[in-house]
Amino acid sequence: MYTHVTCPQCGTPYTAEVHQVVDSKHTPQLKQMLLNGQLNVAVCPKCGAGGQMATLMLFHDAEYELFMVHVPQELHLNQVQREQMIGQLTKQVMDDLPPEERRAYMFQPQIMMNWQTFMEKVLETEGVTPEMIARQKKQSELLQTLMRADKDVQDVLLKERANEIDETFFAMLQQFVDMASQMQDNKQMVKLTNLRARLMTETAVGQRMEQQQMALHKLSREAKKQGGLTPAMLVNHIVANQAQPHVVDALVMAGQGALQYEFFSLFTAEIEKAEKVGDKAAVNRLTALRADLLQLYEGMQQQSKSIMQAAMTTLNTILAAPDKNQALAENAEKIDEAFMTVLVAKMHEADEKNDIAQFQALNEIHSLIYAQMERTLPPHVQLLNQLVRSESPEEQAQLLQENEQFVSDELIQLIDQVMEQAGERGQDDLNGRLQSVKSLILARL
Repeated sequence: MYTHVTCPQCGTPYTAEVHQVVDSKHTPQLKQMLLNGQLNVAVCPKCGAGGQMATLMLFHDAEYELFMVHVPQELHLNQVQREQMIGQLTKQVMDDLPPEERRAYMFQPQIMMNWQTFMEKVLETEGVTPEMIARQKKQSELLQTLMRADKDVQDVLLKERANEIDETFFAMLQQFVDMASQMQDNKQMVKLTNLRARLMTETAVGQRMEQQQMALHKLSREAKKQGGLTPAMLVNHIVANQAQPHVVDALVMAGQGALQYEFFSLFTAEIEKAEKVGDKAAVNRLTALRADLLQLYEGMQQQSKSIMQAAMTTLNTILAAPDKNQALAENAEKIDEAFMTVLVAKMHEADEKNDIAQFQALNEIHSLIYAQMERTLPPHVQLLNQLVRSESPEEQAQLLQENEQFVSDELIQLIDQVMEQAGERGQDDLNGRLQSVKSLILARL
């Protein structure tokens, strides 16, 4: 749902999306947003001020039989209000679940008044232990101290607490950088950038990360220059960095798509070259690496096959269902990139075979999915999609009149962004439609 927010800093009114139910199984994307600190966050479109909104939140994880509600103290609810709102959320979740998934533990949700305790419970479902949370808390405190400290204090801290500076620490630092960028806090940005630069050069993990970044940058630059990543390109970069396993790992992760038959053929040729010149160390290193990469490739192939088979099963289930909308809702968590790939492939197959009935059935599912996806978009984005699809200026004018509350500078900014993307892709027809819509909106503003 959407709620109206007034920025406490500049007074700008705007809308923000609020989610009060997070289910690990049925809405995994919301759980990921919760873990990333991106759920129920309001940011003023004018000044960038904002933060997390105070709202009741029910979290459910069936695997752990975890059913709990966070009640922010800022809401100042009395016991009756609290029980009534928790009861409404519990009923909503129970009504949305199939009868066979309802369990007794859901009738007594745990009440969490403290946000930190609530998040620790959520993190436990991800395998994050209290010890890991305690370590991250220490890392967060260290980071904030380093941000405020002068060079001499930083020198001491970097020596005494070097073991706390790892990839997680750098990820925390990046979050602070992103936040400062959003808030346009240039002074803070300079301090954070200087701290990151120092950590990259003076800590072991920073040096490893810098080596990885440099290698990935070289690979990316060559791929762009050559029009895409090729197996031969990936082989050359891996061989060049064979003595640095952490760099090789980063290259392989970035170039998984190039792990093909050609890649392994070229890699074997590199081993043969090392054998000819008598470089036994290189032969042993590359042979062991090839074995690891083959194992990774076979695992990827098997995983990909399993994913596609599961997607095909889901598609057949939806095709056979009398109510396609209901079937899509029941399988919402399975409508992912793999499912869409299979769906589009089957549509092409039906089209090539001139199987009109099958194509229409598949196309109906395709249209329903996009209609459902559109309903989850912010209102101003939905409005823009409707305006672009409109057949006449009169229809567009009617839509603008019916949705006057969303006719704003924010909508103009969205149009400009889409126009820029359309221009880059050579979509002249879409660009023309967008320009026409923009003129209508500007006339109203």
